[in-house]
Amino acid sequence: MQPDAQLLPKARTAKGKSLLWRHAALFADDPATAWHGLLDARGLKESDAFFSPRLADLPDPLTMMDMEKSATRVAAAIRGAEKIHIFGDFDADGVNGTAVLVEALRAAGADVSFSIPHRADQGHGIGVEPVREAVNAGARLGLSVDTGTTCFDACDTAQELGFDLIVSDHHLPDQTLPNAFALLNPAREDCGFADRKLCGTGVAFFLLMAVWKKLTEMNARPGFDLRVLLDRVAVATIADVMDLVGVNRVLVYHGLQRLNTQPSVGLKALMTIAKVKKAATSETIGFYLAPRINAAGRLQHGEAAMRLLSTYDEDEAAMLAEELDMTNKERRKVEVEVLKQAELKLGESDVLAVYDESWHAGVVGLVAGRLARKHGRPAAVGFVTPDGVVRVSLRGMPGFHIGNLLHACAEHLEGFGGHAGAGGGSIKAGQWHAFTHSFAASIEDQSKHASDHLTVALDGVLGLGCMHIGLADRLARFAPIGRGNMACAWMLKDVHIADRRDLKGGVVRLKLTDGSRWIDGIVFGAAAISDDIQPGLTVSVIGQLQKDDYRGNGAVQFVVEDVVSAVVE
Repeated sequence: MQPDAQLLPKARTAKGKSLLWRHAALFADDPATAWHGLLDARGLKESDAFFSPRLADLPDPLTMMDMEKSATRVAAAIRGAEKIHIFGDFDADGVNGTAVLVEALRAAGADVSFSIPHRADQGHGIGVEPVREAVNAGARLGLSVDTGTTCFDACDTAQELGFDLIVSDHHLPDQTLPNAFALLNPAREDCGFADRKLCGTGVAFFLLMAVWKKLTEMNARPGFDLRVLLDRVAVATIADVMDLVGVNRVLVYHGLQRLNTQPSVGLKALMTIAKVKKAATSETIGFYLAPRINAAGRLQHGEAAMRLLSTYDEDEAAMLAEELDMTNKERRKVEVEVLKQAELKLGESDVLAVYDESWHAGVVGLVAGRLARKHGRPAAVGFVTPDGVVRVSLRGMPGFHIGNLLHACAEHLEGFGGHAGAGGGSIKAGQWHAFTHSFAASIEDQSKHASDHLTVALDGVLGLGCMHIGLADRLARFAPIGRGNMACAWMLKDVHIADRRDLKGGVVRLKLTDGSRWIDGIVFGAAAISDDIQPGLTVSVIGQLQKDDYRGNGAVQFVVEDVVSAVVE
């Protein structure tokens, strides 16, 4: 196939996107050329560690800022039989992190208690009262997970009470750091551990690694194998939409292996209730497991999810998994209704900031995400607490950084926290309009430097001679796929749609041909491009080459995600 220099600059897809090359332009009509061209474009070799992530390659946890101090203190608490309290959070990252800390520390012989805030009544963060309650219950050491970086009052109270509070978190810090015993946060300007890409559960896992090292030095290494926690580390990392590169790739790669071979009792029950029958992937976590785990904290209380993720009792796990499944179904109904109301209230406004007293705290973040994806810019959706405070959840798009956006609006917020993709905070009394003005100005400022999200990064143009199981198998080695490591995107140029079959759930099956060769195509959520995939049309399709597990026997299929029906002159 000969390169067509004008192919991408003039092309527009059915979804209104333009095309660009992810790396160098690649054109191939046989599997070997496609594979080796892809490796060259990405600067990879088949023998590279990228394709064989090893736990042994994880960085030394003691190189994280404040880790030496933290691990030494936790090890001393275990050895001294001190009571330890875990301050968790109610989302999938927070409850998984709480679960791994509680399970591992108890296995090491520690006396551990935990608390998870109620989303609507307490919101994110460590409250002053929970700190006082932990101290009154006899705890001398506290560990947070996925929270605490901006909880200044709680940290000050802990110090006043002689309570050593170690904050482990990943949210973007303020200019001033909390007055905690220690702050484990890769996002600190003076840290940068793991390229600042860990989720809260990832930070907690490295804390445990460091504690195990300290206990080993004391000839008191626990018999508990930390690798059994990796399934929950993987779930948290994907649920919190972390970049699946570097350290996160290693953690998720091995976490998925454990999820598919020796999952925790709770996750096994959740996969059963979610009817997960194939090998679990990052997509399985994102679409089937994470929403059910999050549902507990969204509509009820995150403690139910925490109990599921840490139980050893199969009957309890089955009961809790069913409870989370039912809660998730209710969450979907509430989310759809709030989205409709939010769009009505926004009308034609260019600023996607809206709140209502009737909206449920548990779905405003999801609605913000839907609005952001639909309109292509960050959104802030809020609810009103019982004491009249407007609390907003923010979601963004590639090219925007929500944590930085929140900091730009800090003068209008009483408390906030966030990272690149999401965040939230409480609006100061009477400052909603000032907040929305600052919110809009910050988006405008970031948009000057944001990448164009209305693009498809294309890896290459393939002929139908490349549609082979050998190439599909090799492409699967790029897994786990997700943010920061997106699936390879290919174009099949000028193929004829010979047949179309509409299946249930918006799925469409296609027969594609170049006149002499054939490939089966499949489209999920086909409504957006339905007019462009009618029988008889000749189009260029964009998507992914995958094994067809349904047919088996070496069959492959092309998953169509978009269509280039014409080249714009």
